[in-house]
Amino acid sequence: MVSGQQNHFSPMTDRSSPRPAMTALELHILEQLQTAGGLCPALTALPLAIKASLRQQTQTCQSLRDRGWLDYDLDITQFGLTLAGKTLLGLDTSVWPVTPDERLILRSSLGGRIGPGQIHPRVPGHERQRRLRKLSASGLIVVYAEAIVNLHLTPCGESYSVGQGAFPRDNES
Repeated sequence: MVSGQQNHFSPMTDRSSPRPAMTALELHILEQLQTAGGLCPALTALPLAIKASLRQQTQTCQSLRDRGWLDYDLDITQFGLTLAGKTLLGLDTSVWPVTPDERLILRSSLGGRIGPGQIHPRVPGHERQRRLRKLSASGLIVVYAEAIVNLHLTPCGESYSVGQGAFPRDNES
């Protein structure tokens, strides 16, 4: 590898395959993000004039992320206990491989699918997503739904020109 080159795929530099044309929804999401200063706390907070289902919006954001135009995080919005999680709650507390807060999350979800807002109030709100990810990775909970949050434009996405509808290298041969 030549010094100074990045070793990851960049949609702006890969000329071996043609880049598919952007859809109207992709362009609109990029324009709205740029208008919002390049950041948006949640996909549902992005004001879209184009009618599209949340599923279509999510797939479009995934496509834009794959192409390198934007990035985002995923928050768990619905989860439930796995059989392993239910079994763990039945064990003696001295052998539990979880923290007290994680135990509260597991107990909160005994009744079925719940969202983070239904977790016991003693579990701090700012800790819930991190703890849910850990429990999911441990196989103690199953994630049923996630939401796109913390959308932000990447440098490639920031280079998009709203007025011209073009990216810097779109006009190059």
